[in-house]
Amino acid sequence: MPNAKLVFINGRRQLVPIGTRIRQDSDRQYNQHRAQTKQDYLAFYHSTAWQHTRQAVLLRDNGVCQRCGMPATLVDHIIPSEDDWADRLSEDNLQSLCKDCHYWKTRRETVKRKKGQGRAMRINIIAGYPGSGKTTYVKRHLGQHDLVYDYDALMAALTGLPEHAGNIDANDYVQLIYELMLRKLKAEQTFEQVWIIMTYPDEKLDSLLVSRNLHHIMLSTSRAECIDRLNKNHRKLSQFMKAINKVDELKRDGKYDSFEVVAG
Repeated sequence: MPNAKLVFINGRRQLVPIGTRIRQDSDRQYNQHRAQTKQDYLAFYHSTAWQHTRQAVLLRDNGVCQRCGMPATLVDHIIPSEDDWADRLSEDNLQSLCKDCHYWKTRRETVKRKKGQGRAMRINIIAGYPGSGKTTYVKRHLGQHDLVYDYDALMAALTGLPEHAGNIDANDYVQLIYELMLRKLKAEQTFEQVWIIMTYPDEKLDSLLVSRNLHHIMLSTSRAECIDRLNKNHRKLSQFMKAINKVDELKRDGKYDSFEVVAG
């Protein structure tokens, strides 16, 4: 083949047109560009502080890729350090990944950055009694470019059980999704609105996303009406009374004072 070069693709030698760019070429050019333009950035990854943190994260994750479960080969910033330099040594923002999972994650981030897609994203925290209509409220206001976190819907999707059935063993997995989502939302601007459905206020959420456009909404549906709805839907009221009483306690303590009260 004229004007061809011999390369290794998937461990096999192949002839390809001379102008073909394969991943090794892209990696080499990318690394050369970083060495010329981001010397401070590269110096960090050779620092003692980073090496110690990297080892601690690999140990914490048992050397397993947190996406696919294969052996991990590197430690990745969940929110890229280029987007949140101040958080570069926070173990909460780090995860162990294998080479392939890291490649695809970085590729998605690069595509998003090149598109320059950013929106004036608003994060809505929707609270209220069980049965107050939080999910219905979100569905009525949902847009095309929105993200929704609904604990009950995620639990049902993960377990195959009806919504509100609950599964203590799956709770940790739903919670992991929530925590990962909060970390990504720190640097996210892809969505127009984010809807987080919860019964109680979450101080961790407010603290982590303090720099974002947070909007707290409390549905005005009364305690008596919520109890009536739960009974009409043949829900076991005993499963919800603890949460209902907890909402009453938090309301008395002023924990919902920052919430805008709207009709459910």
